[in-house]
Amino acid sequence: MIDVELLRADIRAFESRRYTAMMHSDVDTLDALLSARLVCAHSNGARDTKLSHLDKVRDGTFTYTSIDHPEDQIIVAPGCAVVVGRMIASASWSGAPKFLDNSSLAVWVDEGDAWRMVAYQPTPLAHLSPSSPSLAL
Repeated sequence: MIDVELLRADIRAFESRRYTAMMHSDVDTLDALLSARLVCAHSNGARDTKLSHLDKVRDGTFTYTSIDHPEDQIIVAPGCAVVVGRMIASASWSGAPKFLDNSSLAVWVDEGDAWRMVAYQPTPLAHLSPSSPSLAL
């Protein structure tokens, strides 16, 4: 039997490590945290694999200057945890400054040797004004 509260604490720590790694373009940490099966969706509907996502972090296609990631809940099921929350960030996409305010879902799975993120889905929140540049990562 799993200790759900301990698992939630672990998933929060993994999420913090992931967001910190994104802030610092730390490809090695992201490589360890992301599943080889990763589907990383972006707020414009585009998707990346683990390889293409890491390439974009490595080459500076997108960079982050600030990220806040409040969590609403973590849903736990056998071998899986879903993080429901937001991702609020200042970033740049190919050098153009952007602001993100997304509802988000992150799916973590137990791959036997470690928990890794297998899917991420952001959805832009509608309250952004039309003049606010939203990030389509």
